[in-house]
Amino acid sequence: MVQKRDLSKQRIIQTAKNLISDSGSQAATFASIAKALDCRTQALYFYFKNRDELNQAIAQNYLLSLKEVLKTECLGYSGKNGLIKMAKVMREYGLNNLSLSILTMESLNLSTKESYKNIVDINSMMRVFMKGFVQDSAKEMTITRGIRGLVIGEVVSESVGMFHNPLVKNTQSFEENLHKIIG
Repeated sequence: MVQKRDLSKQRIIQTAKNLISDSGSQAATFASIAKALDCRTQALYFYFKNRDELNQAIAQNYLLSLKEVLKTECLGYSGKNGLIKMAKVMREYGLNNLSLSILTMESLNLSTKESYKNIVDINSMMRVFMKGFVQDSAKEMTITRGIRGLVIGEVVSESVGMFHNPLVKNTQSFEENLHKIIG
């Protein structure tokens, strides 16, 4: 049995992420995490007071990972091409991590300082790409909202099977809508 000294917030979060990735957004209960870690359920309460707090930590971890992927994948891009690349990377990341994406959307609490900062950081990345072709801050906000809405809509719609139409490929409609948002 794992001892308390061998547990950590990060180890619990990673175990929860693995369970979620394997079995869906509701799979990471304290009981299932304790079983996977071979520890008592009560030991987890030392790190997280409840499942909501754990889910919030998983959402934070998801956003931090997304930011790192964006930094890596969008390196060398600029302007509209950078913004398009960023939107495509966010969509792909969301679809590749579908259960974690759903949990993040369900759990994210923007009233917390860390959550808010992560969203602001991602929006700032978008604004950097817009510097050369968008001068109006209201237009910037409209574009960032549009891209976030499009990406979230794609991930949610894909998760429930809405975009399985042979007439239009899901990536084609995503790109067409993305170009309409960017202008």
